Amino acid sequence: MSRRKAGWLGIGALAVVLSLVVGVLWALRSPSVSAGSPNPRTGSAGPPRYELAMNLRAVQGKGPAGVVAKPAALAAPAAAVERTIAQLYDIGFVDPRLWAGGRFPSLAVPFAPEARQRVRAHVADLTLGKAAGRLEAVRPTRARLDVRFMLDRARHPIMAFAHMDFAGVGLAEDAELPISHQGDYVLRRTDAGWRIVSFRVTSRVPSVQQVKAKVREASLSPALPSNGPLFVLVIGSDARPGQSITSGTRGDAIHIVGVNPKRGIVSVLGIPRDSYVSIPGAGTGKINGALALGGPELMVRTVEQLTGIPIDAYVLTGFAGFDHMVKAVGGISIDIPYAMDDAFSGAHFRKGPTHLSGRQALALARNRHDAPGGDFGRSMNQGRIIVAAMREFLSDLRKDPFAALRWGLAAARFMQTDLSLTQMMELLLAVPSIAGNQVRNEVVYGGGAMVGGSSVIRLGGFAYAKFRDLRIDGVLGR
Repeated sequence: MSRRKAGWLGIGALAVVLSLVVGVLWALRSPSVSAGSPNPRTGSAGPPRYELAMNLRAVQGKGPAGVVAKPAALAAPAAAVERTIAQLYDIGFVDPRLWAGGRFPSLAVPFAPEARQRVRAHVADLTLGKAAGRLEAVRPTRARLDVRFMLDRARHPIMAFAHMDFAGVGLAEDAELPISHQGDYVLRRTDAGWRIVSFRVTSRVPSVQQVKAKVREASLSPALPSNGPLFVLVIGSDARPGQSITSGTRGDAIHIVGVNPKRGIVSVLGIPRDSYVSIPGAGTGKINGALALGGPELMVRTVEQLTGIPIDAYVLTGFAGFDHMVKAVGGISIDIPYAMDDAFSGAHFRKGPTHLSGRQALALARNRHDAPGGDFGRSMNQGRIIVAAMREFLSDLRKDPFAALRWGLAAARFMQTDLSLTQMMELLLAVPSIAGNQVRNEVVYGGGAMVGGSSVIRLGGFAYAKFRDLRIDGVLGR
């Protein structure tokens, strides 16, 4: 299997989203605690400088399958996160020595290396901006910090989600001007300590005329480090509740998700489960049997051999996991393309927009008896669910900056993948940077045939043309 290191950021995010990894609800609640009065710095001439007295109100940590960290185990990483956030607000608001007349040359220091270059575009959103050239000092009046950690299975913190609520008073001669700044930050551990990888902030700072306040909002999502096409294989196992999703089960849904980072285009290409193909080391047979014969690894090798497309990662889930994930997100909104009434799958829908429960989404994904083209139509509907799931995730993320944490925890619980938990979280954060354009959803077709008394699909020129098309740049169609 191909493993292009530069391709991790983004493709795994789409893998997680497009395989319907939806979150368990976890909300951090903490009592409101008033910040203490800041202490002015002494021992130097010139304008007053104030200490930023951080109020770390609440710290929690959770991991897969309900893993919880003891408070003492989080003390050191929480203190490190607090130092990083305090450094950011010292640079941007509290310490005039670091303002440099509004240039803020050290602003990128609290950020992870991959985010630093783009931080300069958000100077006005993360700092006093041009007002720094007119203000003498800022007296902090509130600096409240809440921190949530994502833990791995060994209870080690791997990601931090911090909310900062800052307020102060800008001083200019005899004038006092209110300042406020709220930020949601995601941090990861680096060689230099905990550093910021993404943020969403809202600020209210005085204008250069110091006569009115200006409200700004900004956000930053990690960019994709590679301009080359990236590919993930999304596999839906036909495992029933209580059954292993790999042991003796078949691939009921098989989709290649291609991402073109440079153009910001996502393409989904479905492969019918009854496609008759060569399976490495196992002769020929239906492609869905590769999962039973050798797990997701053999399925990946089979798809790579069939399509010539190098797969960067895979994600796998079964019937029960699919149902639970859709339930966890509160359902999925989708446009049903035609009326359905299939007793075998339980798909009973009217044409048009609807909101699906977990059981209904599973019925739609399994329905082939009244889907146009049978297995082809079912694969197309599965692709539609993938697209709808991505929209749900983006909507959730816009409403709640901590949504990535909830989805990441659910991913570890409900699916199998060759991505680590850390990679998964970093990749989820990149979704907004590659999901701005419409997703292209198609299915390859072939002719029906009988082999050994079994009905199969033989893929022909149309299918191989689609494989070549996607392989070139990760985009279906030009």
